[in-house]
This record gives sequence, structure tokens and C-alpha cells, in this order.
Amino acid sequence: MDMLDSQRIELPCPHCGHKISKTLAQLKTHHQGITCRCGVVFNVDKAQLLRDIDKVEQAAAELKRTLGRLR
Repeated sequence: MDMLDSQRIELPCPHCGHKISKTLAQLKTHHQGITCRCGVVFNVDKAQLLRDIDKVEQAAAELKRTLGRLR
């Protein structure tokens, strides 16, 4: 599951909307809440994140296999 670890996503603060940029690797290993500059601490559903990353990586691997057969 390391293919996407360096990809960044922006998480909006549920209170003020400020976007906090994190890599997927940071989110996967982060054990505390994410603190916004407004002081609000919020959490990411890590289990759902991992499931979603796995689905994207499986789809990317399938696409790579399909493209390889077309050559």
C-alpha cells in the first residue's frame, strides 16, 4: 500500500474550513487528531481511509495490467 503514500490531500477543518495538507503516509500513521490553526482538533476515519487507498491501488494495478496487455 505504498504506491500513494507521497500523495497529498487537503482536509477541510469542520469548524472554519481551513484546508490542512497532509500526505497519505502521514494520515495512515497519525495517531492523534489533526489540529487546525483555529484550535479545533478533528479525526480522520483511518479504517475507511485505508480501505479507500486499497481500492485505488487495486484499480491502478488492474489498469497497469490492462495497458501491459495492449502493447
